[in-house]
Amino acid sequence: MDTNIQQLIETIKSATKEWLDPNELADEFRISTSTQAKMRMAGSIPYHKIGKYVRYKRADINQWFDSAKVV
Repeated sequence: MDTNIQQLIETIKSATKEWLDPNELADEFRISTSTQAKMRMAGSIPYHKIGKYVRYKRADINQWFDSAKVV
């Protein structure tokens, strides 16, 4: 039971995290890191680069998903 509670706590923490690294984005949104790199080169995904580190702002990614809505 403790492991289930710990997993739930980790899930809640990650869902409220404002900045995601490529691995976290891959885990949460199921976009592989290689696909992310291709999308960054094409300029189709919003990201921030600080030195050699790529980070994604959760609000930007959510807005990006909303703008890609097909009706």
